[in-house]
Amino acid sequence: MTYSVKWEPTNITFAHRFDVYLDYPFFEHQIHWFSIFNSFMMVIFLTGLVSMILMRTLRNDYAKYARDDDDIETLERDVNEESGWKLVHGDVFRPPCNLVLLSALVGIGTQLAALILLVILLAIIGMLYIGYVNL
Repeated sequence: MTYSVKWEPTNITFAHRFDVYLDYPFFEHQIHWFSIFNSFMMVIFLTGLVSMILMRTLRNDYAKYARDDDDIETLERDVNEESGWKLVHGDVFRPPCNLVLLSALVGIGTQLAALILLVILLAIIGMLYIGYVNL
């Protein structure tokens, strides 16, 4: 099985050989108003949803703690009914098992996040592709 190649000479310089594949007007800074409005409305909706859930939870907690029942059985029942974020209060200040490993992973994550941000920033300003010649 064989194949052949036929080279066709062109007048395109070496520096501009990728101009066909890079669509420069596509990467221009254009404001997409619909996307901005959509993102803004999603943020408002999610903020409202979280605030409604939080207000309902806090209202129930305030009503429970404001009762004048000092009955021991009622208090024990209320303690056993606590769930969710209320159960975390004892675990917040406890150190993790592998503190050194956790700190190393957090450090590496920070480094990788900074590296990814730098690469994206360089791609946006056009310095990532070194063959790009601005004549």
